[in-house]
Amino acid sequence: MSNALAKSESGLRSAYAHARLAEIERTRRIYQAAEAGMAQREIARAVHMSQASVHRVIARASAVGVAPSVEEIVLQRHVGLLIATEMFELLAALESWVPRVVDPVDGVLPGSSEEDVEALLADGFISEAEADRILDFHRDADGVRQRQAHNR
Repeated sequence: MSNALAKSESGLRSAYAHARLAEIERTRRIYQAAEAGMAQREIARAVHMSQASVHRVIARASAVGVAPSVEEIVLQRHVGLLIATEMFELLAALESWVPRVVDPVDGVLPGSSEEDVEALLADGFISEAEADRILDFHRDADGVRQRQAHNR
């Protein structure tokens, strides 16, 4: 691949990461506004969306939550909001890896945070070594949680 193509691909990947992070933040703020009692019509007007779209965003956020996800944390590192050490610390501290894709009609669709890691690797947002380290953190944390639950 030529240097110009590699640079273009990197720029596109970065633009995607910024756009996806903005979408995640918008979802979080819409959900929080609704939880604070703001009417969906007011929210829709503020974010330039239809009321029906706001309703779907709130329904999705209600189903999967608005806590940071594996995808969000990795993308924050990719755009320079976190350094690698901070990314690993945040990922290690995640309590739960849950499906992140929700369809308003079908509910939670197949998918998991482990699949998110594989997709982020395939898309070039993390290296293979980083993906292995993230998955190892997750498996180690799961083992600790299972031992703690068993000892109760």
